[in-house]
Amino acid sequence: MPQTATALPLSTAARLAGVDKSTLRRAVKAGKLSAVRDEHGVWRIEACEVERLYPLALPEGRRPTADPEALTRHAPSDSAPAAVDALVAQLRETITDLRRERDDWKEQAMRLALPAPRSEKPTTWWRRLVG
Repeated sequence: MPQTATALPLSTAARLAGVDKSTLRRAVKAGKLSAVRDEHGVWRIEACEVERLYPLALPEGRRPTADPEALTRHAPSDSAPAAVDALVAQLRETITDLRRERDDWKEQAMRLALPAPRSEKPTTWWRRLVG
């Protein structure tokens, strides 16, 4: 696992996850979490790895990062809410179309699955002759 901006020391990750360092170390040794040792021998673990097993207790709106400008670099622009609204409207329309199509197929399947109406007494060719 290459070290990235969100690779946290094991002690910091444990504090954010609200568990002991030994808990994370055992999870790493058991293969439940992946971590690497840096050049100083300190275990580094990705925040997303810790989040998979233990929810991080971060202040509201904060993500662990070594680069504080990384949060503003990818901040949503003012046009993002309009784009999100357009996408939501398109997805709702698609859902409505899919539901309508599903209901049509279901109705057709129900019609085809019903047994054909049968007469009370089947007639065969010899019964017609005999009477």
